Amino acid sequence: MSEASGQARDPRRAWFAVNRAKMEGPAFFDDICLNYYQIRLLNSLKVYHVRLHAYVLLPTEAWLLLTPEMPRSLFSMLDYVNGSYSEYFNDRFGRKGAVFPARPHLAVIDSAQQLLDCQRLIESWPLAAGKVGHPGLYPWSSYIFNAFGGQSRFLSRHRFFREYLAATDNAFERYRQAIATPLDPALRARLEQRLLPPADAA
Repeated sequence: MSEASGQARDPRRAWFAVNRAKMEGPAFFDDICLNYYQIRLLNSLKVYHVRLHAYVLLPTEAWLLLTPEMPRSLFSMLDYVNGSYSEYFNDRFGRKGAVFPARPHLAVIDSAQQLLDCQRLIESWPLAAGKVGHPGLYPWSSYIFNAFGGQSRFLSRHRFFREYLAATDNAFERYRQAIATPLDPALRARLEQRLLPPADAA
């Protein structure tokens, strides 16, 4: 059984989803594109019963750490978000076709350490990729919510992350330090091999 089909059988597990563009070139040409997609994503969470714990929007894809609360709720949400974005993208740039594939690449999260490593990979990406000098300056991620302890109308901290916060002295400061510290290359390689689709995957 594939992990994607398992989502429908066990909808309350946490998943790492990679929503990667199927077209050549960037899926998000500029800040306006990123903002359009982000607004559609965040505003669809409650409608489709999906809890989003962490995310980052990259030039060609979205990385999402989430828990669907109903069978197929993840797929239904992305069908709406991706369809809406494709209409906007095609109208704006005179293109045709879907920007993203019908189904994301999925990897199940099996443990607290896996979830923390996955969330760190997500929220450190803008810094690791050289997009910003501080991850808090990148507006298309969940870093501010998870690193400073604020509230959000849209995002929810996963139970494993809440347990980490409760068990760690100066937890948010330590988490910010972890994001600012480059991932060990061996750990990053293992995470990318497990979580990300092959570079040439459609």
